[in-house]
Amino acid sequence: MQPIRPMSLSTKRYTYVVFNFVLYRTDVPKNILATSSVGGGSHLIPMLEILNILVDRGYNVTLVAPGNFTANSDSYRLIPQIIVGDEVGTSLLNSDQELLKKLFFEVADFTTMAKSFDAELYTKFYNIYKRTAEDINVDLFFCDFAINDQCFDLAWQLEKPVVGFSSSPMFATIQPPYKSDPVLGCHVTMENESFYERFKCAIIKPLQLINVFIKTLSSLNDQRTNLGVETYWNPRSRMDNILFLFDTFFGFEPPAPMLPLHQEIGPVLPDTYPDLTPALDSFLNAHPRTMYFSLGTNVFTSPQNIIILLNSCLELIKQNIIDGVIWATVKTNITELMSFSNIDFPISNILNNNYPHIHITKFAPQFAILSHENTKIFLSQGGVSSSHESIYTATPMLVLPIMGDQFGNAEKLELAGIALRLSKFNLTVDNKY
Repeated sequence: MQPIRPMSLSTKRYTYVVFNFVLYRTDVPKNILATSSVGGGSHLIPMLEILNILVDRGYNVTLVAPGNFTANSDSYRLIPQIIVGDEVGTSLLNSDQELLKKLFFEVADFTTMAKSFDAELYTKFYNIYKRTAEDINVDLFFCDFAINDQCFDLAWQLEKPVVGFSSSPMFATIQPPYKSDPVLGCHVTMENESFYERFKCAIIKPLQLINVFIKTLSSLNDQRTNLGVETYWNPRSRMDNILFLFDTFFGFEPPAPMLPLHQEIGPVLPDTYPDLTPALDSFLNAHPRTMYFSLGTNVFTSPQNIIILLNSCLELIKQNIIDGVIWATVKTNITELMSFSNIDFPISNILNNNYPHIHITKFAPQFAILSHENTKIFLSQGGVSSSHESIYTATPMLVLPIMGDQFGNAEKLELAGIALRLSKFNLTVDNKY
């Protein structure tokens, strides 16, 4: 057996291509720009939970959103924020308060919804996003879906990768004909609908929606033209071929096929939540059948509806169905309620926290309240984060949807046997019992 001999090296010269590996930046932290034009806990907290993980891994994250959110939070203080607008939601909608009241109090038809959005805000946000992207030398965009075309457009314009984020795939991706939404005047699923209803919701209603929003789309394209951004008419055209994350409970959405890069990942819930205050803890311990009432951070209902709800709560307490109510007022105008004098219950005592069985607070640690064994029911507007927290804590719900996706959420919750729906249009004292 012949011994193995080492191969001799030839004297042939080789030319090597020297790569600048800094271009790939595999060992350099990426700079991530996260944006939301809506703000508020429902939109920001799930995003920030994901971004916190990236910060822990060494990435540099900057947030652009309304309200001073991260600085006031113990959990997200390490994420710097560019503040757009002083208050949550102020940068999303037209500042016409009468139009907002019409949107919140009356039927939110296509025309009202289209008027409520200010296309000129596109330019404002685009320029802020662009300046921030240049300042941080952005590598990746992380875009909240809601009214945030400018984020996806800027990523496209700069040829940067982008990740989309939404609580629902309903309007962010193409839906099968058996799914729809109450915003279109349809049910969330066509399972039990007639042929006429299916045809109307699959063909007629989407065409009506396009017809109403064509002016808004045209205004957006005018803004794009002024900024040198390529125009387009399909709102989903920048989103079909990117990674899109949907924060939703598995089974909450009616089943439907999805694109390969579109993934359901939820629910994304924080690892820690604020604890109960001593006053709330004492109230809950003293009231073993408590209702928690909150309409979230972005919407409100009419003073007349609030009076009806308070009167209903008093009737429920009188009949010993519940024995206490915690009400987080948030955007409710308390001064406006004080002007109601032709009512037969002590409104001033309640609003001044002098009524022993109703505790009023501006903001409340919602998850801690829902987690308490004495919280028996949650009266909510049906926002995404509220729905997720209620499902997670197994707290039954009464849902009073005000606008947008809340109507669809209410229907999905009811179909799942988790909630009962109320209507803001014909609310009566008898509704709640």
